[in-house]
Amino acid sequence: MTFGELIDNIFRYGGTIIMAALFIYVFMQDRTKMEKLQEENNSMLKLLTKSNETLTESNNNIAKSLDIISNNLVVIDNKIDRNYQEELTHKNGR
Repeated sequence: MTFGELIDNIFRYGGTIIMAALFIYVFMQDRTKMEKLQEENNSMLKLLTKSNETLTESNNNIAKSLDIISNNLVVIDNKIDRNYQEELTHKNGR
């Protein structure tokens, strides 16, 4: 191949080579960006999972507190009824 043929081939196929090189470059850049985005998404998913676990624990604690309050209200209500009945008994007994 002579120098002239080489120059002719570069002019003839140079655009294709440049386009192929640009395609490969863009492909690699996109892949790098996608890998970075995937890592960011994974870290955000871990944060959301931890937050969800914390919220679940908080909801369980609130449910336990409500059960305790409800039980205490029943006990107080029973004491009030018992005291009211005793007062009626004392008033009627006089």
